[in-house]
Amino acid sequence: GGHAQAREVAAHLASVGRIDMIIVSPYLRTLQTAQPLAHATGLPLCVDFAVAESHQRPAALPPLDTRLPYFPEIDTSYSPLMASVAVDGTGVEPRIEHLRRLLFLSQALQRPPFRGKTVVVVTHAASVALIAALRGSDLLGAGQLAACGVAKLVVGAHGRADVVERGDDASSYLRGPAGLTGAWGFANSAQPLETSERLWREAQRLGPADPAAVPPHTPAVGWRSNSGDAVEYEPESEVAAGE
Repeated sequence: GGHAQAREVAAHLASVGRIDMIIVSPYLRTLQTAQPLAHATGLPLCVDFAVAESHQRPAALPPLDTRLPYFPEIDTSYSPLMASVAVDGTGVEPRIEHLRRLLFLSQALQRPPFRGKTVVVVTHAASVALIAALRGSDLLGAGQLAACGVAKLVVGAHGRADVVERGDDASSYLRGPAGLTGAWGFANSAQPLETSERLWREAQRLGPADPAAVPPHTPAVGWRSNSGDAVEYEPESEVAAGE
């Protein structure tokens, strides 16, 4: 199952070289994927909305402190690049804002405290757009990511990344049929590739997201706080609709 895959990918990553930081999306399934890597490396988990799901409803996520009993590896001293994401009137992040967020992330990873370090980003399939941002390519050129796929990129002095390892095939380190899970790229989206590429060009025209313009994460009413107050809660979102 998924937990076994997470342990296998952690063993693979821990065996291939030094890791300096682990940045992880605040979603439950990415935290579950990253936890074995934290155990294998002794590194904390740096939770950051900059690497979160696309087309998400951030208010559906719980406060970070409610994760701590289950994920004590979370670094509560880490200052995230983004404490939440931009949303529309329905509380959902527009797709173009997701793309602008990844443009911002591609630049942030080339500055301190990340510059010169090996950073593992535990994220979601649609974050394959980060590869496009780092390479300076279109979305089709970013390729695909498999479930628990590992894409390794090295940023050169010119500021562009070279793909050292593709993330579309996990069969070398995941046992059995799990490693053959189909990879996802923007060509596989329910949204036509032409539409996605048009949004990508518009995101590039508008420029990277501005974290200072994004209000902090405010969970939906319903979480039991540390003081014991109970309220109704909308279940955590699972993924972008149609992908």
